Amino acid sequence: MVIMALLPHLHAHNIGLASKEFRAVGRGGTKEPSPVENRREHAQKLRSDLELVASQLDDIRKEQASIKVPLKQRGMAIAIESREDEPLFVSATARSTTQGLKLLTLQVNPEKLQQRNQPAHDLANFFVSRDSFKSLLNALGKYEQWTDEDGDFADLLGNEETESSRRPANFKLFESASLIRAANLRDFWTDDIDKFPRKKSQTTWEVWTRLEYEEVFSKTLDALEISGEGRPTQFIETAVRNIVATPEAMQNLIRTSGAVVELRSASSFVSDYMNALPDAQGGIVTELARRVVPAPASAPRIAILDTGVNPANTLLTSSLPRSRCYTVSDDWAVTDHDGHGTKMAGVALFGDLANAGSGTSPIQLSASLESVVVTAPVGGGDVPAHDAIQKAIELVESEEAARVFCLAQTAAGEPEDGRPTSTSAVIDKLAYADGKNTRLICVAVGNVDHSDSEPYQVAEYIERNRRHGIQSPAQALNALSIGAFTNKANGTIPLVAPAGDLSPTSRTSQEWIARAAKKPDIVMEGGNFQIDRGGIFSRASARNLVLTTSRAASASPLAMTGETSAATAAATHLASRLMARYPSFRMETIRGMMVHSAEWTPAMVAQLTDLERSNSVSDPWATLLSRFGWGTPNEERLYSSTESDMTLIVEDSLRPYELGDSDQLRLREMKYFKLPWPTAELRALNQTEVEMRCTLSYFIEPDPNAIARNRYDRYPSHRLKFDLRRFGESDAKAQLRYNALAEDDLSLGATDDGWIAGKRLSGNGTLQHDIWRGPAYRLAERDGISVAPVKGWWSDIRQSERYRRRIRFSLMVSIRVPQGTANIYQPVSVALQNLVTV
Repeated sequence: MVIMALLPHLHAHNIGLASKEFRAVGRGGTKEPSPVENRREHAQKLRSDLELVASQLDDIRKEQASIKVPLKQRGMAIAIESREDEPLFVSATARSTTQGLKLLTLQVNPEKLQQRNQPAHDLANFFVSRDSFKSLLNALGKYEQWTDEDGDFADLLGNEETESSRRPANFKLFESASLIRAANLRDFWTDDIDKFPRKKSQTTWEVWTRLEYEEVFSKTLDALEISGEGRPTQFIETAVRNIVATPEAMQNLIRTSGAVVELRSASSFVSDYMNALPDAQGGIVTELARRVVPAPASAPRIAILDTGVNPANTLLTSSLPRSRCYTVSDDWAVTDHDGHGTKMAGVALFGDLANAGSGTSPIQLSASLESVVVTAPVGGGDVPAHDAIQKAIELVESEEAARVFCLAQTAAGEPEDGRPTSTSAVIDKLAYADGKNTRLICVAVGNVDHSDSEPYQVAEYIERNRRHGIQSPAQALNALSIGAFTNKANGTIPLVAPAGDLSPTSRTSQEWIARAAKKPDIVMEGGNFQIDRGGIFSRASARNLVLTTSRAASASPLAMTGETSAATAAATHLASRLMARYPSFRMETIRGMMVHSAEWTPAMVAQLTDLERSNSVSDPWATLLSRFGWGTPNEERLYSSTESDMTLIVEDSLRPYELGDSDQLRLREMKYFKLPWPTAELRALNQTEVEMRCTLSYFIEPDPNAIARNRYDRYPSHRLKFDLRRFGESDAKAQLRYNALAEDDLSLGATDDGWIAGKRLSGNGTLQHDIWRGPAYRLAERDGISVAPVKGWWSDIRQSERYRRRIRFSLMVSIRVPQGTANIYQPVSVALQNLVTV
């Protein structure tokens, strides 16, 4: 067998050509509400509703005056419900900071309306001041007088808001509304209705408020003698905090402050509690410790955000000085109060210690450790999850260093359907940072709940935990989300998982809402469970878990661990080694390479085959990605290229927005990459099947309030998409798919078959990956890649001046040919050197 020499990946910066002129290819089309039968009668009903609201508005303004709320910020929240089975039409750009009627939330057919045994209705909350209320009444009067004949010509022009159309402001809102009333407490609840507080006693609420009302909200809290937990976390237009109050007090807080946007159930971090001891320890630890060579001072660090780490463990002492052990609460100790964090530290530092137990050669570490306690000890007061993660990062970054964050905790109580939450949004915010000093945060997808009294049921494994959604904050777009698989199938005992398949309790995104990005991104070793007698229940198999360090440093310094916690720590181990090998790589690149190098095991591919044969799911590829992500990283491909397996990494940037005519924000540019390519070598291989991988990795700035307005497309600040030049087309024609101003008017006809999964399965995320397979001669012409922006919330808020920012991205392209058939690395290396020189 020929052993291929390992070569460094090829790396380039800023080789993309920006378009001189750019206009995104439009989708077109506008929607209209179905017309009401009698507009005059409909308007009079809405007017009657508003007259009832008017008296309440006067009362609330008097209450606000008594606590000195500024005049311009006095007002109230009103709720508008849609007509039966009619969507509520709200302006696409409406938000809580716009002039006039201020949209707080828009809920599409919420459960709380369904529980009235009514047909489908949408529900929107708006904030109205005295002036905006008068404007609303005035617009309603104009709406009442408007006839369809008045707007025929304007409708043909697709313009309803100009004077020439004679349509009044908020026409579509009135046309689609069924009633208007004062908003009540439950109207602000956007979480699962079953979690809504039912008792009169105090409870902890997660409260989202308008950022411009922070002073008013604080003043109202003091006036009503209501307390909070932790610090507020701020986003672009909103802040989120935990508040302790009775439902009655919360209703008064909403009514008086005018600041509240939405309410959710409160959450904090929790750990799993797997406890298992290895069969024997003996002198293993002493021998291992003797072989350990600590990482140099300049090496990357792995920040363990968990239950604490015990630095007294002899295997960890040299990598974790006590000065780098922190806690997010002054009431908690910095030591490991549970044992979970010390287990994660061992896996993050060494990987599976079972693989290091034999031999005498030195164990050279490539990273060191940091520890922050983010989970409350028993009896300790919780810190909100969104606050804990922010504090933890502030603490470790008091020392400058390259680092990767390991968060093997989940935010209990938050939705498990892929919707952004306060904790996932803060992960996105912290990963993006300022767009330059980005952070890599590895997050566990969570485990199916199980305990000694309620063990994991083997039946759940048949559909690979379909009913158990990935837990928050692993839905964060900027996170590297980690699931678990297992290669551990040792011994004669019956085990739940076949080798190479999903680790028994690893959660999946099979039941997530369609608009969510597919998760996990990758899977790592999480161990296996053994089936109990009777075949119904199972439990962790000590022989088939991951060997790691224990907090019982003296008595029992080794322990076993597993599930998605161990998998997440293992991912940070790989990422830190990649950072050490390529210290100039951006975090976007490190994250992208973890997916780019991933491969499905034979057991995972067999699952795809079974799904395709059974017709049990409509999209087998989507199901595969929802269970396993893109597989588990191939370490050789992660760290190195070879002559027959070349990886080219391009780090670049573009400016997505600019001010256009009439001071409107528009998309500014796309970039086209004419890549150094082994064209001659691929043509010589002719019909030989080859593989190309392409990955686009970037970070976004989140606006979680967009979800409250049902604008999932406006949660990210921007999005990016990529497209490859197809066989038989010119570079100019390749750009036509994204740029309507490209200099080629030929019709688009080139096919794009050969992709393994199709980009449609990963277009919602910020980590897009796909695999192409086909004959080499076709790949020879696929040397051009377009990267283009898609609008997000940056395009709506001009005053933030985010449109001036450039956005960074990393583009990874690999070509793999059969070993020994061609040297594709050398020609690409030479062409890249020439390109950089030019």
